[in-house]
Amino acid sequence: MGILMGGVKPGFSTCCPDTTMRIFFIPRQKFFVSSKARRMNVELRYLHAFRAVCEAGSLRAAAATLHRTEQAVSYQLRKLEEALGMPLFHRGSGRLVPNPAGERLLLFCRDMGRDWAKLHEEIRDATLPMEPLRISAVSGYGRYELLPLFRNGPLADIPIHMRYPTADEVVHQVESGACDLGFVHLMRTHERLSLTPVGMEEIVLVTAAQNSLPQLDATSLSELTYITYEESDYVFATWFTQILGMSPGRLTTAAHFEELEEVMDWVAAGRGVSIVPAACALDYEQRGEIVVVRKPDARCHNTIYAVLDSLHRHPAIERTLAAVRERTSIYE
Repeated sequence: MGILMGGVKPGFSTCCPDTTMRIFFIPRQKFFVSSKARRMNVELRYLHAFRAVCEAGSLRAAAATLHRTEQAVSYQLRKLEEALGMPLFHRGSGRLVPNPAGERLLLFCRDMGRDWAKLHEEIRDATLPMEPLRISAVSGYGRYELLPLFRNGPLADIPIHMRYPTADEVVHQVESGACDLGFVHLMRTHERLSLTPVGMEEIVLVTAAQNSLPQLDATSLSELTYITYEESDYVFATWFTQILGMSPGRLTTAAHFEELEEVMDWVAAGRGVSIVPAACALDYEQRGEIVVVRKPDARCHNTIYAVLDSLHRHPAIERTLAAVRERTSIYE
């Protein structure tokens, strides 16, 4: 049956069972009916009393729960049955047990209670300013893939607080509650946290535009000079394994930095080559300062994992993950 609501008393709250809110039940198949059609005017407090009696099993127990007299609760049940035009309980037994009509109405009352609670939560959340989404992400992915989503992308309306530590520190910050959401480029097992694949990033070899292109074979690559950075051991090993089917071995290093910006500057200056996430090289490549070297028949990809803690669920997390999955899919 269809439902109309009206007669809401000013200051109505879902926590107040005695508010004079009325619900009008109309047969579903005749929802659009003439003004002569019968409407059943039911006050919300009658439904509240009905549910309390069903769950308590007696007028006395329900009255104690509702802080009302038994006579008042009995009156509300009678008015409810009069409004609906049918009995709602099996009569004659000591315990008040709902009949089939009463069981169906009880289901409706419980569903309505859940809907009100959900609506109340949504209204409350809508009126409160959103707390910044605290994100901890490995530098290459966080700066070049994630941050643009918040700077001028689909998540620009979400306030953020973003950090770029190492993968181990990302996990620790989510675990400690210092961050709401983390992103790492390698799998970590954890007793409480969940690491969920959310996308892929391409890993490439980069060299200065003025340098001759290196050959992608083990001998040629072993003769190059490399610029390394924090956690580059994992990135280098992933690239060598996927492109050459071997470990990088011992490489000659010209410099080591914490951040990828310095790495790219040194590569552009011709001081060495490096292996980095492709997104880090995009601006340098467009300016003609570096060249991305790819093997025609093979690409190197690495999985990105979201680090989540069920104990800390910021309201913007699901939306962020959806945007991340959509953005990353263009590289697949």
